Amino acid sequence: MNRTALIVDDEIYAVLGIKSGLNWQELNISEVYEAYNIREAMKVFEQTNIDILICDIEMPKGTGIELLEWVNAHSPATETIFLTAHADFNFVQRAIQLDSFDYMLKPIEFSVLQATIAKALQSIAHDQELHQLREQYKPYYELWIKNKSVLSDTFWNQLFARKMVCRPHEVSQFIADHHLPLTAQSRILPIVISVESWDRDLDTGDEELLEYALRNAASEVLLSGFQGEVIQTKQGVNVVLFFVEQEEQMDYASINDKCLTYIASCKQYFSCSISCYIGEPSDLVGIRETYIKLLDMEYNNLQKSNKIYWQHEYQANQLMPKLPEFSAWTILIEQGKRGEMEREIARNLKEIREDPRYGANALHAFYHGFLQMIHYILHKNGLSAHELLQDHQDIFNGKLPRSLEQLQSWALQLIAVVCDYLHQNDSVIQRIQCYIADHLNEIITREQLAEYVHLNPAYLSRLFKKEVGESITDYILIERMKLAQELIRNSTIPISDIAKSLGYSNFSYFSKMFKKLYHCTPQHYRKQVEVIG
Repeated sequence: MNRTALIVDDEIYAVLGIKSGLNWQELNISEVYEAYNIREAMKVFEQTNIDILICDIEMPKGTGIELLEWVNAHSPATETIFLTAHADFNFVQRAIQLDSFDYMLKPIEFSVLQATIAKALQSIAHDQELHQLREQYKPYYELWIKNKSVLSDTFWNQLFARKMVCRPHEVSQFIADHHLPLTAQSRILPIVISVESWDRDLDTGDEELLEYALRNAASEVLLSGFQGEVIQTKQGVNVVLFFVEQEEQMDYASINDKCLTYIASCKQYFSCSISCYIGEPSDLVGIRETYIKLLDMEYNNLQKSNKIYWQHEYQANQLMPKLPEFSAWTILIEQGKRGEMEREIARNLKEIREDPRYGANALHAFYHGFLQMIHYILHKNGLSAHELLQDHQDIFNGKLPRSLEQLQSWALQLIAVVCDYLHQNDSVIQRIQCYIADHLNEIITREQLAEYVHLNPAYLSRLFKKEVGESITDYILIERMKLAQELIRNSTIPISDIAKSLGYSNFSYFSKMFKKLYHCTPQHYRKQVEVIG
């Protein structure tokens, strides 16, 4: 999309210098207009749409500040970059209050100005994309909010959570009681859609809106030509359910192609990376177990995204593990070395996977030996194994794992629970919060945090929001602004330096985020503190 720019300066050579010194074609700016006072600039705005305003502040027939006040009222989507020969704090303060994009001192290096314009254009594109998405999905989103607890979502949530159970001899009656579009011979093929990462910063509201858009797109793309539903569980998991009659041939090739198209579309239109975890066809009796297995697959996948994962491939070519040195593992667990423990489990299972000499008896021996080790550790440290069993029945369900993958998932979950019992101050969320506190001056991504605690990004995001009540993005913003507020209140450090120390190279953006939380600009807040003091 071609953009437009307007250069405003009372010095003709300054205007011509900027106009000739930048590579406008590289910026996709097709038209560059000129004005030598604010009246001429206003006429340009009245005649055409302007995306970027590059403006001097001090001019004889009206200041750039006055022009920005007018532009904010008549062309609010325009991003303004101020140029000035004098670093007057009053001008800077007013420019920030009026939400200018940047404030630069003359003489300007053209490469720096070009980079700043490019960032401003990115900001415009981002705002326009979000606006279009909001408008496109607003009617659906409002309807979804109003009917968030629809019967379909409620039914599948209760089934997946085992709050209701379908027994083999009750299938037909179960279907009739709940008015399901199924028969006793129907099979359900579930696909878990895992949002691995967003390519842009989103607040909680935008993320919920885009996740709804993802589900809407899944219904249109994946279920096209099929009968089924798209739901979101109470844990925030997006699931597509295909309904297929037993006599029908499952078209796996078509489903695979649809998933590839869907993944590419999500990347292009929603700026996110996702993975599709495809289960095996199950009846109502076994669908919950299939769903849990898909969550196990997601939980254990720490690296790949934009991929399709089939449950039957995940379970293929399984070889059995041998017994490790459980006495050495006991020491690692008691010392709280969870990461090292997880690596030891992975290494041990990898060795056995590659050795054809081991069979099912070794898997059973590993399971019972591992469980015996856990009971020994809990007893030694005076902790209640009974309480642990009560709180985590999904792990201690008495069922032997049937694959190395399931065994590893079970062992890692058990290690996580026991480590939390032994070292409650070292929980995952607390470790994440400490990491964030130590790196507030750096760019922090969800993927970095997930790698730090050895969890899948999508799983970590849901866990963090459940435990803290805020998304990771919102939490980082709040913590940065808390620190900024404290520095502004209790120090004489220039506010621009405070912004830089917290990783904000764009002062206007820092001011906007501060105002979003505290309803006033950083400068106004410092003045209030000084008056009170």
